[in-house]
This record gives sequence, C-alpha cells and structure tokens, in this order.
Amino acid sequence: MRFVRLLLSICVAACAAEGEFLDDEIELDPDSKADAAAELSVRTGETTVWMRQALERRGDLFVMRGRASRNVTEGMGFIIDDPYGQFEIRSARTFEVTWSVSEARTLVDGVDQFVRMSYPHSNGRPDSLTARAIVRPRFSKFTGSSSIYLTAELTPVIQAGETVYRAKGKTSAPFTSLQVSLDGQPLAITQVDGTHFEVDLAPHVALRIAGTTSKLDLVARLNTGTRVEKQAALGLSIKKLAVTAGDPYEKFPRPNCATATKTCLLALPDGALDTASCGEAFVVNSCARVIGLRIDDVAVTGAIASGHTVTSSSAFRSDALGLVGADRVEQLIGGAEQTLDDRVSQTFSRWLLTNTAKAKVLSSAVDGAIAQAYLHPLDLVEPLVAIPGDDASVRNAAADGLLAELATFDFENTEFHRSYATLVNEFRARHVESIREFRESNPIELGAAESAVVVGRWLDAYVEVVVSRTTGEVTRTLIEVD
Repeated sequence: MRFVRLLLSICVAACAAEGEFLDDEIELDPDSKADAAAELSVRTGETTVWMRQALERRGDLFVMRGRASRNVTEGMGFIIDDPYGQFEIRSARTFEVTWSVSEARTLVDGVDQFVRMSYPHSNGRPDSLTARAIVRPRFSKFTGSSSIYLTAELTPVIQAGETVYRAKGKTSAPFTSLQVSLDGQPLAITQVDGTHFEVDLAPHVALRIAGTTSKLDLVARLNTGTRVEKQAALGLSIKKLAVTAGDPYEKFPRPNCATATKTCLLALPDGALDTASCGEAFVVNSCARVIGLRIDDVAVTGAIASGHTVTSSSAFRSDALGLVGADRVEQLIGGAEQTLDDRVSQTFSRWLLTNTAKAKVLSSAVDGAIAQAYLHPLDLVEPLVAIPGDDASVRNAAADGLLAELATFDFENTEFHRSYATLVNEFRARHVESIREFRESNPIELGAAESAVVVGRWLDAYVEVVVSRTTGEVTRTLIEVD
C-alpha cells in the first residue's frame, strides 16, 4: 500500500504545552489496491487514531471501523454542522460509524466526513480529537488480462450537471472494440484515444454494487486481433484520513469557488458538460453559487411539451404500429411519454454553466426517452397473448422474439462493429421496417411438425424465428451475422 503523509501545520514543541497539537494527514495513492484488512493511521497529542481503509458492507449498511490508542468515552459523525453517520462505541478503544446504502451518497460524493472522539482527561493530551475522512469508490480484486489497465480509484466529477464516479483505463495496444458491462448490463464508455478510455458509474449503481459480489466486466479486441478481458469488484475506501485537536471547520475549510476553479470553468467551451478538467465534484460544485444557472420548472415543462409533439405525431404512431402491432400502439405511446416525462423531470435544478449546456441536457433527455422506445419497445407494453396455430399470432410472436434477441445480441464483435443502440439510432427507419415485416408480412415456413419458422432480415442480417404451433411461444431465434 502506497501513501503520502502530510503535516498540515508546523508547531514547535512548546505549543503542545499550551494545548496546541500538530495536525496529521495521510492520503492513499490513487492506484494502490484496496486491502480489506489494511488500516490508515494519524497521530496528534500523543494519541493515535486508526481507520480500516476499506468500508465494510453489512447488508444494507456501509461501516467505517476505527480504533484509538486511548479509551473513547463518546463520539459522533457529522458534516457541515449536521450529524451524519451513526457512531457506536464497540469496545473501550474501538468504534464504528455506519450509513445506510440509501444515505451514503453524500459520503461518496467527496464531502468531508468528520468523526469526533472524546477521551478521559489526561494532562498534556487533548480531551477530544476530530478525524476527517474522505471516501472514494475503489476497485479491488482485479482478475483477467494485464493488457487492460483500470484505475483503482474512481473520482466524483460533474457530467451534464450530475455527479458521476469516473474510472480511467487503457489497453496495451489500440483497441478496435471495447465493451464494459455490469451484471450483464452494458455501460457507456468514452474513448479518449486509441488506447485510453473512461467509464462513468452513476451513484445509485455504484452504491448498489459496492461491497457485493457484482463485478465490472471489460472485454476488448485489440488491433492485433487479440481478445482480452478484465474483471473488478467495487468497494468504498478511505482516500484521505486526517486528525486535529482544533476546530475542524478552520483546519479543513469547505471549498469556496477558488479563483483558479472559477477561471477554469469560465474558460470551458460554450455548452461544455464535463467539468472534470477543473476539479472533482465537491470542488467544482462550490462555484454553483457564483456562476452558471439551474434548470427551472419552466424549462422542464417546455422540454416535455416539445417531446410530446414527437410522440403524438403521425410518424411516431406509424412507427409504434410497426414495432408493437395495432393492439399495443397506445401502450407504447403512453409508455414513451411517461419515460420522457420522468427523464426530463430528473433534470430539474441541475447546475450547468451556460444556456447552451442547458439546452443540450434537456434535448438529450427528450431524445433518449424517444430512442428507448425504439430500442426496447417491449419494456413499455404488455406481452402479447399467443394464439397457437394462428398466423397473425405467429408473426407477432416472431417479431417480439426478434426484439428480445436484439436487445441482448453482441453486435460489436461482428461485422457491424457497433452496438445495438448505435445501429438502431443510425438506421431507425430500417429497424422499424424490419420489425414491421416480421409482424405483418414475412413468410411462415414449415419447420418441425410442431413449429413454424418466420424468416426475414434485420438490417442486412438474415433472421429466423421459430415459434411453437402448440403454445405460440418463441423457441429459437437465429440472427446470422459474421
């Protein structure tokens, strides 16, 4: 484990006699791996405080475990003048601070977590100390190829007005494709250049999996033709630990939109959504009171109305008919509008730098909701009731079976070299028409005695969907692509 120890103030020996003590801080190296048993220690006033580096996951709780070189009589966890974290003395010199998963967001976003400890009076030593801990999401238990590197520490940064936890990675050679998934669900990546990439985890996702058996999976195909994989588990870990006998708010003041931070933010291009180059989220957010703007209810209402003009159009209705069939058109339209309303409403009060950035965020929320209706229409409608032996029901079952298969198919490692989402966004009209033909007109061929085979194409790929004539259920879907 690598770390840097910092002395936060300089005090001659005589100061201790007057009740002043030397503050101490330790900072974990961003690339050191989290060790569940390792401890960080800080010392002042002839008193040492240890904290377990990795927070423990106990069911729905995150637990910070600590101990001191003196008996602890009482304590509390707090941030910004408010109690935060449940403090409990476990034995004479050991203690824990716990947070539920649902309330740990503030902790992981980078706030200064203070833990005050009181001790029996002892001449020449402080009666109380306050530890400051800064917590980060952190990868551990790496397995797989060394040809993919991933930073251990994730950094909270502001992207599109929201805090996300960012990991950076690189491959040993330029990659032609890269997929990142969590529990089988794909995650978006940002390709920085031929070998470097970034992965952002939404806070609710990171907190849900931290300290569990879930693994982040990375699969890359290098330009050498080699396929490489890597896996990593996520936990929460203390990045910095400090201790002071003084006023913690004076010793560790909150960021107050420093001139350098403000200058950096104002120098970003108009419409910029990523502020990581100007600092981590906790620092950048300190400028929200000084510059920029927030999305208000008027902007949200306007964006929702704009989106509804699309979902209520004849063009969208026609596409809905092709995607889910006549009986479920209204369901798809209603589901798309509900998704749109929810996504746009979630942008309310986001802090952004310019009106151009605000327009981008609102437009992205609207477009993303509409795109979701084309990508995963079955998520927005009720399943069809199969009618065995009925040709119309067979075709509808085949179309639904194809949509279900498309949603899970790995197109990036085929001749398409793109994800399903990218293909649908690029070829939306052809996607709709392909599904419409399966639903309305594609030929039904005789398969086995109990099976019907609906054949057709999705984009340029040959497709067969086998439907049971007895149950009306899809038994096999073939997408023929190299």
